[in-house]
Amino acid sequence: MGAKVSLLDKVALITGASSGIGKATAHAFAAAGAAVVLAARRADLLEQVKAELAAYGKPVLAVPTDIVQEADLQTLRQSIADAFGRLDVLVNNAGLSLGGPLQESDANAIHSMVELNVYATIRVTQVFLPQMLALRQGHIVNISSVAGLIHSPGQAAYAATRGAVIDFSHALRRELAGSGVRVSVVLPGWTRTPMIEKMDLRLMRAAGIMPPQTTLDNAEVPARAIVDAVSENRSQVTLGGLGFAFGSLMHRLSPSLLDWYYRFFTNKPKMLQVLKDLG
Repeated sequence: MGAKVSLLDKVALITGASSGIGKATAHAFAAAGAAVVLAARRADLLEQVKAELAAYGKPVLAVPTDIVQEADLQTLRQSIADAFGRLDVLVNNAGLSLGGPLQESDANAIHSMVELNVYATIRVTQVFLPQMLALRQGHIVNISSVAGLIHSPGQAAYAATRGAVIDFSHALRRELAGSGVRVSVVLPGWTRTPMIEKMDLRLMRAAGIMPPQTTLDNAEVPARAIVDAVSENRSQVTLGGLGFAFGSLMHRLSPSLLDWYYRFFTNKPKMLQVLKDLG
């Protein structure tokens, strides 16, 4: 592995930066000396994050953006060009989750999730990639999920979007090899959010949603992994503990092995209900 890439005075854009992993990632980049661009739909929350980042003494730009809207994307692109003249790091973090039995899922909710998790990730990358290629430098980090590896019951549509992001990331990395633009994908496991905090973790474990040796991480854990993916040029970072790593290995060896696990070591009705409650 080569020398670490310094993030000092780099310009980093984080989508979905108003809360959760996005907010923690903004702090992590600012702490590493980067100028940070915050993008999310809620202007009031973006301003709160911007005020927090002022403590690091680096430039912060907050641009209220709905990344599924083309006009908003073009405004974001122009705002970054006006403020900094370039973009060094793109973190495609914005996303939605949806769980429960597929036949009970709202069609509009599925459409919105696919549009945000897949289309917007591809389109935001497409908007900012030309300037990175012109400068022959840059790093794109796409945020997926371990759900894209272990294919849990109750997450069929969500897992499809997360698997798509993994595939997009690896194909794009190979496409851009030698261009100076690097691509990473980070797969968080269960991460503490206000919604997760309201759930009964014992029920989640009893249902098999949190297998043995999985972790419930603070948002700072994937945030640090995202920064490290850039500074150390990591192609893929998988989080969530040994339980998810083992489940992914089982699926790669034979999908039937993971079928067997879900059949005999999980409570599928409870799993479907808990995932539906989580959203």
